Amino acid sequence: MQKQNVNLNEKAWEDAEPEEDMDAASGGETMESLLAQQSATVDKLAERKVAWVKVIAVTKDAVLVDVGEKNEGSVPLVEFVADLGAPKAPAPQPGQRIPVIKVGGRSKDGHVVLSHAKAKAELGWEMAVKAHAEKQRVRGIVKSSVKGGFIVDVQGVQAFLPASLADLRPVRQPEKMVGTGVRCLVIEVNASKRQLVLSRKAVLEDEAGKRRVKIMEELRGGEIRIGRIVRVSAEGLLIDIGGLEGTVRPADMAWGTVKPGAFERGQKLKVKVLSKPQKAGDPVLLGIKQLQANPSDALRKRFAPKSSATGKITEVGAHGVRFQIDPKTTAFAPAAECDPDVIYKIGDEATGIVTGIDAQTFEVRVSLARFNEIKDRKRVAQYMKVPPPLTLGQILSPEDEG
Repeated sequence: MQKQNVNLNEKAWEDAEPEEDMDAASGGETMESLLAQQSATVDKLAERKVAWVKVIAVTKDAVLVDVGEKNEGSVPLVEFVADLGAPKAPAPQPGQRIPVIKVGGRSKDGHVVLSHAKAKAELGWEMAVKAHAEKQRVRGIVKSSVKGGFIVDVQGVQAFLPASLADLRPVRQPEKMVGTGVRCLVIEVNASKRQLVLSRKAVLEDEAGKRRVKIMEELRGGEIRIGRIVRVSAEGLLIDIGGLEGTVRPADMAWGTVKPGAFERGQKLKVKVLSKPQKAGDPVLLGIKQLQANPSDALRKRFAPKSSATGKITEVGAHGVRFQIDPKTTAFAPAAECDPDVIYKIGDEATGIVTGIDAQTFEVRVSLARFNEIKDRKRVAQYMKVPPPLTLGQILSPEDEG
């Protein structure tokens, strides 16, 4: 009979123990070891240390747990449903093990007053201190934006993330980071105040470095990549092509003059890899205009050398004469190629001999003087031409001459 009571008691202890202890018990753990584990839980709670206990029931406002010695503990339900800013998180289920810490005596119902949130904060602190010592990353959720940075919840521990260490570049809209998950390194631990200082930038730099190495190995001259503009300056564009930054020099931005506002920070576009760095410190050179047809090629097909071009004069100056061939094409005759005997006026028609295409301005270069010379030579040639001999009809009918 006594043996039967022992078996029943052993079964009761098994139900009350954490799942990992149950597994050990099924492997042959003795009653003495089970009692020792129960005693250890009681001692931890008495010393206000973290203990793992099993959920017995969940009421409308509390989670009841087994704390050993036939006692029950109570944890406010709000500590679970509001856990880590997730208001819709499910409450723990009976049989589930949770960490708790004793925070008071007994409630009116006789339950030991416990806290799950403080237990998680304690475990989180231990984890953070260990991560700092081992230079391991921690995960957290940005709770709020404050002056100079952000407050981040790291497994129940509030940590400070300086704005200068929150990203690779200045955070322009800090409110957008609130509620997001972040991976950081713990760079400072203040044990007396239980404060942590984090750096997300260190993690991002490490990941960016790995991506740069990988992309650099894969990069080939002449290939096309999708990039995003990081910076626009007088020196050109800085383009991020997936973790590796490349430079587009002003001469490679567009054919001809770059229009104001043509490129903006954050703009997504295609670029061509012009060259890879030959030594450390050299930039990756990218090109944009190389993916577009050169307007000069189309103009050379339309306006061959020594052909003529005609249009309305739009500009007259000491530098020369410019006229419009069509709405998209202009021609320019330098002063040296203008006829000194002709007075050019805006609106008059002008015709010149094509001498080439300006690769910078994409204008047709012409010579107005040469066209006039050719025209004058034709007139002289026509005048000097020997008249043809008279026909028999003209000789017999002189009245028809003329």
